[in-house]
Amino acid sequence: MKTLNYLNINSTQTLREAVFELRSAEKAGNDASVNVVPELLNDIDEHDAIHVLFGCSTNLFDEIIAHVWTLFGTTMKLSNMARVNMHKDHRQVLSIIGHRRLLKAWLRNILSIVTVIYRSIHMNRRWPAEQYTSFLDQRLCDIRKEYGIHPLASSLNEKNNGSGSIVRNVSSHEC
Repeated sequence: MKTLNYLNINSTQTLREAVFELRSAEKAGNDASVNVVPELLNDIDEHDAIHVLFGCSTNLFDEIIAHVWTLFGTTMKLSNMARVNMHKDHRQVLSIIGHRRLLKAWLRNILSIVTVIYRSIHMNRRWPAEQYTSFLDQRLCDIRKEYGIHPLASSLNEKNNGSGSIVRNVSSHEC
């Protein structure tokens, strides 16, 4: 698997370029709307920006880590996350993964989760995910430096390659 540039802590890509890279790796290209129900499109765009800014790929481990970064390292409200998590398509994807497998993944990665919480607490300030569009043309390394974001290096580990994006697959079945 090719290493994605945005996973490099010193990536000089803009946030826009990094989101495009993430989506290209997931075969979503630059247009998430083909894969996502319209009412969740903005939430998915924010989530993708969080993935790249905090150095998370889209395997199950990094989906968990991205959620932890979201809760502790951004200004995003829990209600925004709940809206996506409660959507019927997202719940269906989670049922395919299985609650047992998901719980095991959380427990198996507790040390990384605690590390992310620690790093979030020590950030200069929380990143305003709801304003992600104002950051699209800024370099990742500059945003990370300004906010004191120190992503985990574990995304580069071979052991974490696995299932693809959970959220990327939240799509409308009515089309």
